[in-house]
Amino acid sequence: MVLFALFLMLIVALMLVLAPNRGQNISLVSAACTFDDFEPQCFDRNSRWNEGLYYFDSVLYDTKDTLRAVKSVLWDFWGLEFAGEEESTAPSSILPGRSLEYGKSGCVGMTWLALMLAEARQLRIDAILVPGHMFFRVNGVNLEPNREGYHYSDEEYRKKYAEGSWSGYEFRPLYKKQFLGLVAFDMGNYFLESNPENALAWYKIASEFFPAYPGVDKNRRLAIEKVDPRKSARVR
Repeated sequence: MVLFALFLMLIVALMLVLAPNRGQNISLVSAACTFDDFEPQCFDRNSRWNEGLYYFDSVLYDTKDTLRAVKSVLWDFWGLEFAGEEESTAPSSILPGRSLEYGKSGCVGMTWLALMLAEARQLRIDAILVPGHMFFRVNGVNLEPNREGYHYSDEEYRKKYAEGSWSGYEFRPLYKKQFLGLVAFDMGNYFLESNPENALAWYKIASEFFPAYPGVDKNRRLAIEKVDPRKSARVR
Protein backbone atom coordinates (compact mmCIF):
# COMPACT_ATOMS: atom_id res chain seq x y z
CA MET A 1 0.00 0.00 0.00
CA VAL A 2 2.88 2.36 0.76
CA LEU A 3 4.35 1.65 -2.67
CA PHE A 4 0.99 2.39 -4.28
CA ALA A 5 0.77 5.74 -2.51
CA LEU A 6 4.34 6.61 -3.53
CA PHE A 7 3.54 5.73 -7.13
CA LEU A 8 0.54 8.03 -7.10
CA MET A 9 2.62 10.83 -5.64
CA LEU A 10 5.17 10.35 -8.41
CA ILE A 11 2.37 10.78 -10.93
CA VAL A 12 1.41 14.06 -9.31
CA ALA A 13 4.99 15.34 -9.25
CA LEU A 14 5.59 14.53 -12.91
CA MET A 15 2.29 16.03 -14.04
CA LEU A 16 2.82 19.23 -12.10
CA VAL A 17 6.30 19.67 -13.55
CA LEU A 18 5.05 19.06 -17.08
CA ALA A 19 1.77 20.94 -16.72
CA PRO A 20 1.98 24.73 -17.08
CA ASN A 21 -1.04 26.84 -18.07
CA ARG A 22 -3.39 25.26 -15.55
CA GLY A 23 -2.50 21.78 -16.71
CA GLN A 24 -3.71 22.13 -20.29
CA ASN A 25 -0.58 20.32 -21.53
CA ILE A 26 -1.41 17.23 -19.49
CA SER A 27 -2.32 14.26 -21.66
CA LEU A 28 -5.63 12.78 -20.53
CA VAL A 29 -4.82 9.66 -22.55
CA SER A 30 -1.61 9.15 -20.58
CA ALA A 31 -3.40 9.98 -17.33
CA ALA A 32 -5.94 7.24 -18.09
CA CYS A 33 -3.00 4.84 -18.00
CA THR A 34 -1.10 6.17 -14.99
CA PHE A 35 -4.24 6.54 -12.87
CA ASP A 36 -4.86 2.84 -13.56
CA ASP A 37 -1.30 1.84 -12.56
CA PHE A 38 -0.02 1.37 -16.13
CA GLU A 39 2.76 3.07 -18.05
CA PRO A 40 1.70 6.32 -19.80
CA GLN A 41 1.68 4.76 -23.30
CA CYS A 42 -0.63 1.85 -22.47
CA PHE A 43 -3.37 3.01 -24.86
CA ASP A 44 -0.97 2.67 -27.80
CA ARG A 45 -1.65 -1.06 -27.66
CA ASN A 46 -5.27 -0.98 -26.50
CA SER A 47 -7.07 -2.52 -29.45
CA ARG A 48 -10.54 -1.31 -28.40
CA TRP A 49 -9.30 2.26 -28.19
CA ASN A 50 -7.41 2.22 -31.47
CA GLU A 51 -10.18 0.48 -33.37
CA GLY A 52 -12.54 3.13 -32.02
CA LEU A 53 -10.34 5.90 -33.36
CA TYR A 54 -10.38 4.32 -36.82
CA TYR A 55 -14.15 3.94 -36.59
CA PHE A 56 -14.54 7.59 -35.57
CA ASP A 57 -12.41 8.67 -38.52
CA SER A 58 -14.51 6.67 -40.96
CA VAL A 59 -17.82 8.02 -39.64
CA LEU A 60 -16.51 11.58 -39.68
CA TYR A 61 -15.21 11.12 -43.23
CA ASP A 62 -18.56 9.76 -44.43
CA THR A 63 -20.86 12.19 -42.60
CA LYS A 64 -18.72 15.31 -41.99
CA ASP A 65 -20.66 15.45 -38.70
CA THR A 66 -18.43 15.57 -35.60
CA LEU A 67 -21.32 15.29 -33.16
CA ARG A 68 -22.66 12.20 -34.88
CA ALA A 69 -19.21 10.60 -35.05
CA VAL A 70 -18.60 11.15 -31.32
CA LYS A 71 -21.95 9.67 -30.34
CA SER A 72 -21.50 6.78 -32.74
CA VAL A 73 -18.11 5.66 -31.44
CA LEU A 74 -19.14 5.91 -27.78
CA TRP A 75 -22.53 4.23 -27.94
CA ASP A 76 -22.57 2.26 -31.21
CA PHE A 77 -19.03 1.01 -31.74
CA TRP A 78 -17.88 0.75 -28.13
CA GLY A 79 -21.44 0.02 -27.04
CA LEU A 80 -20.98 1.67 -23.66
CA GLU A 81 -23.84 1.37 -21.19
CA PHE A 82 -24.59 3.35 -18.05
CA ALA A 83 -23.26 1.33 -15.13
CA GLY A 84 -26.09 2.36 -12.81
CA GLU A 85 -26.13 4.68 -9.83
CA GLU A 86 -24.39 2.28 -7.44
CA GLU A 87 -21.60 1.24 -9.82
CA SER A 88 -21.04 4.54 -11.61
CA THR A 89 -18.51 5.70 -8.98
CA ALA A 90 -16.50 2.47 -8.96
CA PRO A 91 -13.04 2.41 -10.59
CA SER A 92 -14.39 0.04 -13.25
CA SER A 93 -16.78 2.81 -14.36
CA ILE A 94 -14.40 5.76 -13.93
CA LEU A 95 -11.12 4.56 -15.46
CA PRO A 96 -11.37 4.57 -19.28
CA GLY A 97 -9.44 1.37 -19.90
CA ARG A 98 -11.78 -0.55 -17.63
CA SER A 99 -14.85 1.07 -19.16
CA LEU A 100 -13.75 -0.13 -22.57
CA GLU A 101 -13.00 -3.58 -21.19
CA TYR A 102 -16.29 -4.07 -19.35
CA GLY A 103 -18.56 -2.00 -21.60
CA LYS A 104 -20.02 0.04 -18.74
CA SER A 105 -19.29 3.51 -17.48
CA GLY A 106 -20.56 6.43 -15.44
CA CYS A 107 -20.72 10.12 -16.18
CA VAL A 108 -17.06 10.74 -15.27
CA GLY A 109 -15.69 7.75 -17.17
CA MET A 110 -17.76 8.51 -20.26
CA THR A 111 -16.69 12.15 -20.19
CA TRP A 112 -13.07 11.09 -19.80
CA LEU A 113 -13.29 8.94 -22.93
CA ALA A 114 -14.84 11.85 -24.83
CA LEU A 115 -12.02 14.15 -23.69
CA MET A 116 -9.46 11.54 -24.76
CA LEU A 117 -11.11 11.42 -28.17
CA ALA A 118 -10.90 15.21 -28.34
CA GLU A 119 -7.20 15.05 -27.50
CA ALA A 120 -6.47 12.35 -30.07
CA ARG A 121 -8.41 14.03 -32.88
CA GLN A 122 -8.14 17.74 -31.99
CA LEU A 123 -11.84 18.18 -31.27
CA ARG A 124 -13.66 20.77 -29.19
CA ILE A 125 -15.07 18.79 -26.26
CA ASP A 126 -15.50 20.21 -22.75
CA ALA A 127 -16.24 18.58 -19.40
CA ILE A 128 -19.06 20.41 -17.58
CA LEU A 129 -19.89 20.04 -13.91
CA VAL A 130 -23.31 20.20 -12.24
CA PRO A 131 -24.08 19.19 -8.63
CA GLY A 132 -23.19 15.52 -8.21
CA HIS A 133 -22.93 14.95 -11.96
CA MET A 134 -20.91 15.68 -15.08
CA PHE A 135 -21.71 15.89 -18.78
CA PHE A 136 -19.76 17.03 -21.82
CA ARG A 137 -20.17 19.44 -24.70
CA VAL A 138 -19.21 18.75 -28.31
CA ASN A 139 -18.85 21.96 -30.30
CA GLY A 140 -21.07 23.67 -27.74
CA VAL A 141 -23.80 20.99 -27.73
CA ASN A 142 -24.55 19.32 -24.39
CA LEU A 143 -24.49 15.51 -24.37
CA GLU A 144 -25.77 13.53 -21.41
CA PRO A 145 -23.37 10.61 -20.83
CA ASN A 146 -25.85 8.48 -18.90
CA ARG A 147 -28.49 8.66 -21.65
CA GLU A 148 -26.44 7.88 -24.76
CA GLY A 149 -25.83 11.50 -25.63
CA TYR A 150 -29.34 12.86 -25.09
CA HIS A 151 -29.33 16.65 -25.37
CA TYR A 152 -30.37 18.74 -22.38
CA SER A 153 -30.13 22.52 -22.50
CA ASP A 154 -28.25 24.38 -19.76
CA GLU A 155 -31.58 25.54 -18.38
CA GLU A 156 -32.88 21.97 -18.21
CA TYR A 157 -29.78 20.94 -16.29
CA ARG A 158 -30.22 23.90 -13.93
CA LYS A 159 -33.76 22.84 -13.14
CA LYS A 160 -32.85 19.16 -12.84
CA TYR A 161 -30.06 19.83 -10.30
CA ALA A 162 -31.52 22.94 -8.64
CA GLU A 163 -31.67 21.25 -5.23
CA GLY A 164 -28.07 20.02 -5.35
CA SER A 165 -25.02 21.47 -3.64
CA TRP A 166 -23.51 24.07 -5.99
CA SER A 167 -19.77 24.69 -5.88
CA GLY A 168 -19.44 27.70 -8.22
CA TYR A 169 -17.66 25.64 -10.90
CA GLU A 170 -20.83 24.57 -12.70
CA PHE A 171 -21.30 25.21 -16.43
CA ARG A 172 -17.71 26.33 -16.88
CA PRO A 173 -15.46 24.04 -18.92
CA LEU A 174 -13.09 22.28 -16.55
CA TYR A 175 -9.36 22.56 -17.01
CA LYS A 176 -7.60 19.23 -17.40
CA LYS A 177 -6.07 19.46 -13.94
CA GLN A 178 -9.47 20.22 -12.45
CA PHE A 179 -11.00 17.24 -14.22
CA LEU A 180 -8.28 14.90 -12.98
CA GLY A 181 -8.64 16.38 -9.51
CA LEU A 182 -12.32 15.42 -9.57
CA VAL A 183 -11.42 11.93 -10.78
CA ALA A 184 -9.00 11.55 -7.87
CA PHE A 185 -11.64 12.89 -5.47
CA ASP A 186 -14.18 10.34 -6.71
CA MET A 187 -11.64 7.55 -6.41
CA GLY A 188 -10.85 8.62 -2.87
CA ASN A 189 -14.54 8.66 -1.98
CA TYR A 190 -14.92 5.14 -3.32
CA PHE A 191 -12.11 3.79 -1.11
CA LEU A 192 -12.70 5.96 1.97
CA GLU A 193 -14.48 3.32 4.04
CA SER A 194 -12.92 0.14 2.68
CA ASN A 195 -9.32 1.27 2.23
CA PRO A 196 -8.56 4.66 3.82
CA GLU A 197 -4.83 4.50 2.99
CA ASN A 198 -5.70 4.18 -0.67
CA ALA A 199 -8.28 6.93 -0.30
CA LEU A 200 -5.72 9.23 1.29
CA ALA A 201 -3.36 8.80 -1.67
CA TRP A 202 -6.16 9.79 -4.04
CA TYR A 203 -7.18 12.77 -1.92
CA LYS A 204 -3.59 14.02 -1.97
CA ILE A 205 -3.74 14.01 -5.76
CA ALA A 206 -7.11 15.78 -5.67
CA SER A 207 -5.68 18.43 -3.33
CA GLU A 208 -2.79 19.06 -5.73
CA PHE A 209 -4.90 19.20 -8.88
CA PHE A 210 -8.11 20.85 -7.65
CA PRO A 211 -7.53 22.14 -4.10
CA ALA A 212 -10.43 24.62 -4.20
CA TYR A 213 -13.08 22.01 -4.91
CA PRO A 214 -15.43 21.68 -1.91
CA GLY A 215 -14.95 18.48 0.05
CA VAL A 216 -11.39 17.66 -0.94
CA ASP A 217 -9.76 18.93 2.25
CA LYS A 218 -12.56 17.65 4.48
CA ASN A 219 -12.44 14.13 3.06
CA ARG A 220 -8.65 14.07 3.16
CA ARG A 221 -8.84 14.79 6.89
CA LEU A 222 -11.38 12.00 7.31
CA ALA A 223 -9.01 9.59 5.57
CA ILE A 224 -6.11 10.69 7.77
CA GLU A 225 -8.22 10.14 10.88
CA LYS A 226 -9.14 6.64 9.73
CA VAL A 227 -5.52 5.77 8.95
CA ASP A 228 -4.06 7.27 12.13
CA PRO A 229 -6.33 9.30 14.45
CA ARG A 230 -3.24 10.71 16.19
CA LYS A 231 -2.20 12.53 13.03
CA SER A 232 -5.55 14.15 12.29
CA ALA A 233 -5.10 16.84 14.93
CA ARG A 234 -1.76 17.89 13.41
CA VAL A 235 -3.05 18.27 9.83
CA ARG A 236 -3.36 21.85 8.63
